[in-house]
Amino acid sequence: MKYSDDKINIREIKAETLVSQMDTSEHISACMNSIFSRNYSEDLIDVTNDMDRTILEISRDGIFHLLPEGLFFKENLIKDILKEDFKEKHDRFLEDKKSIAFFFQPFDTEYFKQSLEYEKIINDITEKGNRIFINSLFDEPDAETNNEYIIKMKVLLPFVSYLKGNHALLADILVHVLSVENVEFKEIEPFYIRFIFHKGGLVQETFNEMTRKVDEFFDFFYRWFLYVELEYDYRIKYYKNFCTFGNTLLLEYNTHF
Repeated sequence: MKYSDDKINIREIKAETLVSQMDTSEHISACMNSIFSRNYSEDLIDVTNDMDRTILEISRDGIFHLLPEGLFFKENLIKDILKEDFKEKHDRFLEDKKSIAFFFQPFDTEYFKQSLEYEKIINDITEKGNRIFINSLFDEPDAETNNEYIIKMKVLLPFVSYLKGNHALLADILVHVLSVENVEFKEIEPFYIRFIFHKGGLVQETFNEMTRKVDEFFDFFYRWFLYVELEYDYRIKYYKNFCTFGNTLLLEYNTHF
């Protein structure tokens, strides 16, 4: 979630904006880590999957953080902890806080879901507006296309001035646009950068189909979102599995010497 970039303040992007563009399950659980963590973290701290549930860690105050502490703990609790049996009482105190926060978590989650639905409505309105904007300004062959990757990426054209050449942020965006496991970029030689899209489980037919669509998409991506003074290309690879005979092997995809 962290990028070193002085043009875009990632911390100002709402969690709802990011989550609305992710391929998450219908079952979402929001864990509020208090507004204090915003001092050193983005709004959306982390996203994990537990079985069929997507768990979001967010640097905001939940209901527990907003209610008076006196509703849950005695006024002199800290003084009592410092007197004796510090570790035992301190551990019990942390467990009590965890239990109380867990009790309020469904309410925090429901509030976040309402905010997320509102964000999706805004995105739909914005996407329609972007289409009108794009079609009115750009008379190009890919303005009307069936390429699913270009369709997803076109909505970011109004923000090209902020995104252009930001390789780290673009790599993270491409993970969701191309539905791949990871995107990395390497400097092959001075002024020559290669994007590597890691996608597992492809056989010859699906690999060829994805290559065809990505080839068309990369021309569009190169023209609008990358520096004109640099050379770029891409590769689709997957080297996580051991290269063994008997498995589906495609040279330059999941095999190398």
